[in-house]
Amino acid sequence: MRSLIPVGRLALIVTTVCALVFTSSSRAQQSADQPSTPIPLPGKPIPPDYSKLSEHNIEWLKTQPAQAQMEFLLGAAISHDHGATDMIAKLVEDWHGKLHRTQRWQDLETTALYANDLRVRAATIEINLAVNNLAKTEDTAKELMESGKQQESNRPWDAWELGTLASRGIEADRIHELLVTWAHDNQQQTRFWAVEGLAHIGTNDTIKDFLDVLRNDASMDVRERAGCSLAKSGMLNREQRMKAVPGLLELTDDPSLNATTRTWVYQALREITNENLPNDPATWRNWYFSKGAERTQEFKRADSWAVLGNN
Repeated sequence: MRSLIPVGRLALIVTTVCALVFTSSSRAQQSADQPSTPIPLPGKPIPPDYSKLSEHNIEWLKTQPAQAQMEFLLGAAISHDHGATDMIAKLVEDWHGKLHRTQRWQDLETTALYANDLRVRAATIEINLAVNNLAKTEDTAKELMESGKQQESNRPWDAWELGTLASRGIEADRIHELLVTWAHDNQQQTRFWAVEGLAHIGTNDTIKDFLDVLRNDASMDVRERAGCSLAKSGMLNREQRMKAVPGLLELTDDPSLNATTRTWVYQALREITNENLPNDPATWRNWYFSKGAERTQEFKRADSWAVLGNN
């Protein structure tokens, strides 16, 4: 038989038979490996495996202008690439006067300020100061404070930038005092951005300020920013945020609060404590008195830079 079949055709037959056998075997294996039901979506998350800046990335960055360096590294920091925030710290001072307000930067800044890593948020604040070419000096703080005092329309922008300076240790006490005053200004936008500026500071003293605004401000927009500043935005770490729980518990049965604000109070409690309890004052008080100290210690033992974020 072999002598009657041309060599080329024999090769084709052997190849075809092997292919059929392989396909049959593959299908059998796939059938054996195929789960009997679709893979469910819920479940325990797998810890992310973060990458790091490669030598190629670092060499490429050296050839790029400041704007490209900043936008690449801020994106890498958001992705938690190891080494990104270190490089930002090394380069940011040299970026002053060389950066521009691009849409790309604004999008990155918005995302980075809600990172689940306070180091990424701090790097974003440093970059904001570089983009606006604001030196981290007492003179800069004084100029911004005087600008807001002389021209009320300047206060929203001044409040935000003063908060970034205070976050980096520049005139923190004086800036805090001024922003608390502006948080009670008659202009809603000034109060809104004063709360945002206070959120940058990240000190225990700001907690009572947020609680006051959440309870009393006439604007729901301003109240919402105060609630977010307590829950997860800004520079407070998780142990610090636990200090807001007693004040929030007082608000749960405050008859002066409207329904929306009360809902925000419970949302803040859940996000601060990482505890999913119903909107019931007694349930929350029982949990806090029995488990609150333990949860605070858990946060204290954890990495201080790890916070609740959107990314």
